[in-house]
Amino acid sequence: MRQFQSFSTTAQSTLPKAHKEQNTSEIYAEPENFLEIEVTDPKTHFPQTDNRGMYTDYAIICRTNLPSFNKRSSVVRRRYSEFELFRKCLIKELSISNHPKIVIPHLPGKILLSNRFNDESIEERRQGLNKWMNAVAGHPLLQSGSNVLVRFIENDEFTG
Repeated sequence: MRQFQSFSTTAQSTLPKAHKEQNTSEIYAEPENFLEIEVTDPKTHFPQTDNRGMYTDYAIICRTNLPSFNKRSSVVRRRYSEFELFRKCLIKELSISNHPKIVIPHLPGKILLSNRFNDESIEERRQGLNKWMNAVAGHPLLQSGSNVLVRFIENDEFTG
């Protein structure tokens, strides 16, 4: 008759012998390569007394240790039109590079003029831009080879 062996005992016996237990500092240490990006803190600006010239920008907070980036952390502010320019520049950069076909997703849609500065609309756009930015910046080939991505995330001014 076979002797009963609990799962934990079985699991321990099937682990490779070279497997080393990690200590707490190793478990919570910074990963070898990481890129954390968050689009947050929308602010609407009123440059004139009437509604003409109003715009909303968003903070892009980045933390990374990837060698392709110059800064380990950065915070820049970007308008929606700058996200559009970034997408166009990224597509152009990819078209002249040796990267395999990388599909850059579409940005979240434009906001109707009447609701453009509504808090709900701004928050919905922020969430969409956050999701979009993480999808784009999360691509390993872009993380390691896109100068446009680095400029968009790190430079105070983005001109393409």
